[in-house]
Amino acid sequence: MTEDVQMGETQAAPPPAAAVAAPAPSTLQHLKEIAAVIEAGSLSKEVRRISRAVRRTVALRRRLAARDVSAFLAFALPASSDAYSRLTPLLPKVKF
Repeated sequence: MTEDVQMGETQAAPPPAAAVAAPAPSTLQHLKEIAAVIEAGSLSKEVRRISRAVRRTVALRRRLAARDVSAFLAFALPASSDAYSRLTPLLPKVKF
């Protein structure tokens, strides 16, 4: 029984590297979350959710880069869609 107690004491304190917080979400992840909020708001017809998404988009606007917008379009729209074919030429060519 004393061995169990000793093992429990050694495992109690996590190492300092494990205590570091996760990195902040990327701009692309923020765009995906905003799209989810808009989708949920449009399905339930809640103006409050859509206005929240607009506020989050305005806050994110300064950090947007062509790379982020291009990746989001590739995520959100099928490559064969009319919207995708109209929007992608407006973006500068980006290497991933």
